[in-house]
Amino acid sequence: MNRNQAATMLIGVLVCIPLLAMYHFGWFKTTTDWFATLYARGLVLPVGGLRQLTWLQYAFYTLMAFVSAWVGIEMSSQWRRLAFLLGVTFLTFTLSCVLALNGVLFEPVSGLLALWFAGIAGIAVGGTMNGYRRHIMRGLFVGRLSGRQFEELVDQDNPKKMTERREITVLTCRLLNHAELSTGIEAPQFEELGTHFQRSVSEFLITRGAYLDDCDARQIRVFFGFPLSDEHHALHAVQVAAILRNHLGVVAREIEHRFGKKAQIGVAFSTGPAVCGLFGTDHFQSFSAVGDVIDFSSQLCALNAEYGSKVLLSARTYALVKDAAEVRPMEMVSAPGSSQVSEVYELLAEKGTLPEQDTRARDAFWQGVVQYRKGELKQAQESFKSATIEDREDAPLKYFKERVEMALKGRGASDKEASKHARKLTSV
Repeated sequence: MNRNQAATMLIGVLVCIPLLAMYHFGWFKTTTDWFATLYARGLVLPVGGLRQLTWLQYAFYTLMAFVSAWVGIEMSSQWRRLAFLLGVTFLTFTLSCVLALNGVLFEPVSGLLALWFAGIAGIAVGGTMNGYRRHIMRGLFVGRLSGRQFEELVDQDNPKKMTERREITVLTCRLLNHAELSTGIEAPQFEELGTHFQRSVSEFLITRGAYLDDCDARQIRVFFGFPLSDEHHALHAVQVAAILRNHLGVVAREIEHRFGKKAQIGVAFSTGPAVCGLFGTDHFQSFSAVGDVIDFSSQLCALNAEYGSKVLLSARTYALVKDAAEVRPMEMVSAPGSSQVSEVYELLAEKGTLPEQDTRARDAFWQGVVQYRKGELKQAQESFKSATIEDREDAPLKYFKERVEMALKGRGASDKEASKHARKLTSV
């Protein structure tokens, strides 16, 4: 039994006991007689007259006490609480008239007293509980979640749901050349630059359903699927990242215009299990997650500097969103301390939005990567040439062309041995 249920039970009992005593000692006899006279004058009653069912009176006001207390505590909207009380008041008088037409004298005042006393007590207790919970959660979540998500989280009223092991999608956005940007510029200017990057990217992500986990002058990290559960977290992350590509282009141009510095921004996201919960002490507490998926996202993000790519995603993420995203393969990678190798993909666009020319180039690029891994270097070279779009800079394509050329020039024992294409990620 949670706090709200316990409060409902307590209010119901405290309202019912005095009403029971009042009824037992005849406090409502005058009221009952008045309604009997009123119905006799105003309604066509059965031949046998009216008979009173005491058990019905007891059952009704007991039910009203507990139900009204529960509504007052659980329902967050004040106007809905008031609408409930007024609606049940009307229905109680209606019930009294209907029962009178059927020969049953039902005195509604005791039930209405139970309804309103329990309802007001429930609203008072609920307001205190909800206000305290909202105050605590505001310090933990405001600025990290959108307003809509915060309200949804408050309404859940079960913080234990956020402490568990679950699968989430982690998106990391980083200023890849932050060290370079910090040189040759005054400290206040770099502070302004970093703040502009933080604000522009974090607000963009938060308004689109992400949870802001970490934000500093170098990188921003957000979660999808936490703290609110979302079975389609990977899909939502990809949809946001597809739009984020264009937004980051705008941010980079703004930085260059205002500060005279060319920012290199990379994004990566990975999906996997993480231990989620409240970490830290006192004023340094925050809801976060711990797991390899967090580090892997940061490590993938750093790879953008190697490839010149914009958005990278892990193999697990791709497996969940392959029907909703246009991608092309990059390298096979393994995390530090792990022998497991997995594919890395570059996100190009949402499914079905890639122009025909870009689709042909992507397919040729994909074929070239497969041929390169097989050691078919000449064929890979031709495929990468076919993947070239005139007057367009494609840094990942340039990267693979150079790798093939190096392999062709420095070929050793065999094509396959020279073209093994796996990378060990480094800790960042």
